[in-house]
Amino acid sequence: MTHQLVTPIAPSVMAAQDEERWQAVIMRSVGTDILYAVTTTGVYCRPGCPARTPLRAHVRFFATAAQARESGFRACKRCHPDIP
Repeated sequence: MTHQLVTPIAPSVMAAQDEERWQAVIMRSVGTDILYAVTTTGVYCRPGCPARTPLRAHVRFFATAAQARESGFRACKRCHPDIP
């Protein structure tokens, strides 16, 4: 496993990004390139997933499916986020 240097992001910028991502989940935006995972179910989805909208407190955001899997989540069986 290679380690990459990551530039820290200011908390206020991260909060704004998370708010935009959360809005994409609420609006079920299809063209968004992010994934969200629900900690209570252990599943990660695309924002356009037809599954019930989770509580915001249980949601984490990921840029890739690999990141979500590495964090212990599995792909949703409704929206199939691993299939392009």
